[in-house]
Amino acid sequence: MIFRRRSVVDEEQGNARTAWQRMGSPRSPGRHRLDVLHEAAEPGRQHLRLPVEDDRTELDLTLTRHEITLVEVTPLAEETPEWWDERRLLGKVPG
Repeated sequence: MIFRRRSVVDEEQGNARTAWQRMGSPRSPGRHRLDVLHEAAEPGRQHLRLPVEDDRTELDLTLTRHEITLVEVTPLAEETPEWWDERRLLGKVPG
């Protein structure tokens, strides 16, 4: 398995200018509005676990108009103990 992290900047995500325009383009935004703008400047992030077959994995990426994407791929080492059963946590298997 691999871990894929995708960071996206486009017209909606990671775009403080769009947020500023929606505020009415204030010349001197107050503290609260500055916090909103700083938050809006953060890229959108997506996280996925992807299978590896024959030392390969498939990344299916579709970019929107004016999008910039950074994809980070990290191999995963299985650290789950053999006795662990997630179904028990969800109440699907009696303990």
